[in-house]
Amino acid sequence: MPRKPKNTEPEAKSVAEAADAPRGAKTAAIRQACLAHPKKSPKEIVELLKEQGIVTTANYVGGVKSSMKAKKKAKKAAPAPTPDAAPVVPKDAVSIGLLCKAKKLVQELGGIKEAKTALNALAQLLD
Repeated sequence: MPRKPKNTEPEAKSVAEAADAPRGAKTAAIRQACLAHPKKSPKEIVELLKEQGIVTTANYVGGVKSSMKAKKKAKKAAPAPTPDAAPVVPKDAVSIGLLCKAKKLVQELGGIKEAKTALNALAQLLD
């Protein structure tokens, strides 16, 4: 059985069809219809556009709708600013909170000499 000859001519739109609508007109119409009717399904939007004379498929409408949602999410989800690195504090550094506690201890014991002797006695007990 002989094979059928292949159609070597590409299927292209006629010049009249291409000149009717500028590039992106169908997508713009779909976006307008989606914004006007956000609750409608892609099939219902296809029917609305068919009344206006725009022929498209439900899959194409769904793709345009999903790309619109993706753009909204991208605008909303701004990346959080990265925190600046904290300055490096040496291990033997004393914080302000600890200094305040030491000041209270000195005041309770009556002076720095008394606080030193109390801390030395504590150090001997802990050893």
